[in-house]
Amino acid sequence: RTVRHARALLRPALEAGVARILAPRADADVVRRALSHRGRARRPFVVVVVGINGVGKSTSLAKIAYLLRSHGLHPLVAACDTFRSGAVEQLAVHSRCLGVPLFHRGYAKDPAGVAAAAVRHAEAEGHDVVLVDTAGRMQNNVPLMAALGKLVVAAKPDVV
Repeated sequence: RTVRHARALLRPALEAGVARILAPRADADVVRRALSHRGRARRPFVVVVVGINGVGKSTSLAKIAYLLRSHGLHPLVAACDTFRSGAVEQLAVHSRCLGVPLFHRGYAKDPAGVAAAAVRHAEAEGHDVVLVDTAGRMQNNVPLMAALGKLVVAAKPDVV
């Protein structure tokens, strides 16, 4: 009887706890959010893509750009990985294939400055969305995480 009673109490609490942990805290539908943002603000909808090294941030960003274009939005890709050799060229290939403009300043530049300039450029050119590609980083690398924090402050993203 005690085991059944414990199961009856624990199971609903466990289900509620897991559901709370796994449920997104914000609307994860970037297309819907970008579409609703368009027309309400002059500033473009800004998405910053972050993650550890080698997880496919740039490729995922290209897929998001394709999805946004297929819904009638006009994205701008911002190459803010100013460290990894070939990062800008990788985005250039994706952008060219998708017909999406690429904003870049080359390598060894301040990523936060590039992101802020990309947002200003997108606003001036009438882009609906800015997709910011960032350098991969491990969360225990304090200087790189500080640089990411600076980029987020500069770009003021709607989604990270």
